Amino acid sequence: MIRLPTAALAALRARLAAVAARPSLTPSASTPGAEIDAAIVEELAPLSDAMVLMMAADGDLGAAERDVVRGALRELDDRVRSRHVEALVQSSRDALLRLGSEGLREDIARALGGDPARAEVALVLAAAVAYADGEIAEAEDATMNSLMSSLGVSPARVRALLGALERVDSALLRDAKADPADLLVHAALHLRTPEDFERLAARAAREVVSTPLRLYGAYVHALDAILDTQSAPASVPAAAVEALVRLVDGLPQHRTPRLDRARASLGQLATALGGLAVARSTRELVAGEFDALDAALAGLSSFTAKALARVGAGERRAYAEGAFADVGRLLADTGEARSTASLRASEALQRLGETLPPALATAVSLVLGRVVALPRAADGAPDAPPEARMPEWVPASRVLGGFRLLSPLGSGGSGSVFVAVRASDDGDPEERFALKVPQYDAVAARAVSESEYLAVFKREAGALLAVPEHPNLAAFVTFDARSRPKPLLVMELVDGVDCQTLLGRRALDLPAALRVLDDVLAGLCAMHDAGVGHLDVKPSNVVVRPSGAAALVDFGLAGRHLRIGCATPAYASPEVWGVVDGGTPATADAYSFACLAFELLCGAPLFRSTSAVALFAEHAAHDGGPEAVKALEADVATRALGGWVGGLLRRDPAARTPLVDARASLSEVARSLSGRAWPLGTAR
Repeated sequence: MIRLPTAALAALRARLAAVAARPSLTPSASTPGAEIDAAIVEELAPLSDAMVLMMAADGDLGAAERDVVRGALRELDDRVRSRHVEALVQSSRDALLRLGSEGLREDIARALGGDPARAEVALVLAAAVAYADGEIAEAEDATMNSLMSSLGVSPARVRALLGALERVDSALLRDAKADPADLLVHAALHLRTPEDFERLAARAAREVVSTPLRLYGAYVHALDAILDTQSAPASVPAAAVEALVRLVDGLPQHRTPRLDRARASLGQLATALGGLAVARSTRELVAGEFDALDAALAGLSSFTAKALARVGAGERRAYAEGAFADVGRLLADTGEARSTASLRASEALQRLGETLPPALATAVSLVLGRVVALPRAADGAPDAPPEARMPEWVPASRVLGGFRLLSPLGSGGSGSVFVAVRASDDGDPEERFALKVPQYDAVAARAVSESEYLAVFKREAGALLAVPEHPNLAAFVTFDARSRPKPLLVMELVDGVDCQTLLGRRALDLPAALRVLDDVLAGLCAMHDAGVGHLDVKPSNVVVRPSGAAALVDFGLAGRHLRIGCATPAYASPEVWGVVDGGTPATADAYSFACLAFELLCGAPLFRSTSAVALFAEHAAHDGGPEAVKALEADVATRALGGWVGGLLRRDPAARTPLVDARASLSEVARSLSGRAWPLGTAR
């Protein structure tokens, strides 16, 4: 008996490829989505028709049969998404109702006449549907015989085809002692749908085998959901990298050396792709990131080949080292070289599909497709024309309070930040600053009027005059309350990479994260000594300088008083939400710092809801012990860290550990974590 989709369909794919019926790994970026969808449906419709014809033989369209259709269609074409499966099945059902069984069979024969490869594929898929429930009904047997006759394929040939297809799950599970990393590689190469991985995981006798399979299935599901969402295409590469990062974070550690190596190799790939996924122009691309991508792909290719050899499952084409590094060098050039870069990238991606599991190759193709389309900004110029991105309220001269705005740097709930230089000839013409103006949004509007909001901004920003210069704080330059059309705050533009980017690139290790936390604590303690709180502590507001030292930036919410909503929701203390009374800027910073510390050490946010209402509920539901912190405390290796973070998260502001004491005990926490790998594991 053979049951798809957990069957090895490589032979069927090869037959389709032999007649150029199966498209390349990824569609052309210039091909409209609607045309892609239509082409997929047209190419696979006869195969879908054959399966629906068989399902209709005994009138039973059960879960097993639907799984067969879904998995088989996605197995045969890498472009197929959930929406295509539904469209194909619906089209086949409509044709069956319109033409009847005999008419649909004749239609299949006309479509596949003179195409033996696809005719054989259609028959194998029809047989798989018939076998899906474990037995062949008399009506199904009759339908199969009629279909073979219509397509001109003998029963002996069909039996040979079915016998040549080995069940993947049987091959994977026949050796109970096989290393879980080898089984994962084999499954990732041959299975296509989340249901495949879940079904295989359910049959695995060992948790160390089932967990990686389920995690990889979740990654495939996430990637499918990303590709099935046709809106906001610019966010797709970053979302694909995030899905890969979740896979890496979830894989068990210290269970087998090969599984640790697989996790490390996937982590290297995520790091390399993360850096490329956030670049805004080719000027921001670093040659080392392409080299890192090549190294990661070469390592995964080698690991894949050895894993397949260990389970006796054949060979894969070796990765051609240097392919993407060559793309990076060409992108740095202009004219013909950039066109060549796109061609080289397409060629490398095509070869990659013959080397790595499809879901990993797809993630690489999404990121590289974005990279080759990036603009090439001239040295020293903004990444895109400033006029196209400046807010409407910015004067035509782009001059505010003696500073000329060069380009937007970012925006958030507290305001908009710009890269600026002095408008006059005084000072260093190359010196750049971070200029922030308040942003009155819907959240602030719930609490105060716009005039009151601006008055608070002016009053609290003026308090920064009391903060002394400190190596872990962006230097204060000036505050202009009378600037028109908006008041402005000007700070040092800290050179370096913010922690949000480092987290996205997986470019941290435990010693680096602990140093960042100590630096942030030093900067916050200096602010609190002056009676001023930062009030927006979060990864994107911590920049690591080239020296490795960290500095707090973005003082747009800083001040001497708490205000409702004066923080980013995922890091906001209960008193900022209005859940509890009391509190000071220092106690609010302590809570936000605890959220930052958890994220930098564990690699994921402590509070992860996407809506403000859900975040409010998360912050209000605990007293220093969210589930993820409890998980740290339950593990003897991270117990000290869990207690340290929990002490900063207490619901009552007065009960929280003062930051000066937290800094004093950080070295003890660091010693307890000595030798641990980053990111630290949690119960997530």
